Amino acid sequence: MKNININIEKTELITCTQEDLQHKRLDKLLFSKYPDLSRSYFQELINKNLITVNSNSKIKPSYKFKKNDLITINFPKITQYNVKAQDINFDIIDIKPDFIIVNKPAGLVVHPSDNNKDEVSLVHGLLYKFKEFNDFDDNQRPGIVHRIDRGTSGLLIVARNMKSQIKFSKMFKDRHIKKTYIAVVSGHPPKEGKIDYPIGRHPSKSHLMSHKSYNSKPALTYYKVLEYFKNESLVEIKIVTGRTHQIRVHMAAIGHGLLGDGYYGYLSKFISHPALHAFKLSFDYKCETFEYECKIPEDINFLINNLEKR
Repeated sequence: MKNININIEKTELITCTQEDLQHKRLDKLLFSKYPDLSRSYFQELINKNLITVNSNSKIKPSYKFKKNDLITINFPKITQYNVKAQDINFDIIDIKPDFIIVNKPAGLVVHPSDNNKDEVSLVHGLLYKFKEFNDFDDNQRPGIVHRIDRGTSGLLIVARNMKSQIKFSKMFKDRHIKKTYIAVVSGHPPKEGKIDYPIGRHPSKSHLMSHKSYNSKPALTYYKVLEYFKNESLVEIKIVTGRTHQIRVHMAAIGHGLLGDGYYGYLSKFISHPALHAFKLSFDYKCETFEYECKIPEDINFLINNLEKR
């Protein structure tokens, strides 16, 4: 990781357990504890003496830790990306005093990150269309309370002020917002199902997630088949948790990966991204119920229309 700011944002302590010994190296252990970060990130922190073991900072990423070792992590403040307003194409479904509902197109990332810091995002477009997003303390993710993958299209809630951002973030954490997706999967899963596999970082491919990870978090998905085709199925999916790549990982785990998904599912000549669309959102906010739906995008409809009937 480049340009780490040495100002410390927070410090966390980890006491190594017997179970932790399976990771063997210090950088692998830290990666397992914080799967949203990368091994290279922790290697950089170690090399900058921002991580100590038993108060010793002269260690290497390959350090083989022992049971009861005390690891101190000094997380640095990360320099915010210089996000400038740009006119980005996305549909605005509704505008309320405290929030906006947008329909994100497939191919557009929600906000900048280390993997796409030079790429335009939904945040660029929000700054262009709405002046209030310039008033947030965080210019990297102003108003962002949840995300959907780059290749996924559909509905997103965006908070219009910092107070509502805190409120909506808590609502997502407490699972008070219902999210429903439509997907095209390979094969014929049972008519209805529940998938209750934990999800964590893939044990050998750090850019992927897996239901066989060493350090997983609970993940719960419900699905219902809407139509069976000859070799595929159109399914409606509701997620209770919101883990990274949850739907893609869970459907692949039961043998029915998404079409268009080159990582977990199956490539298709009819679509260039995972056939997944967030088409429904519902929640209660300030004693009022809100429900939103948006139609299936043209590229997924094109895929569906080219599937062979049973």
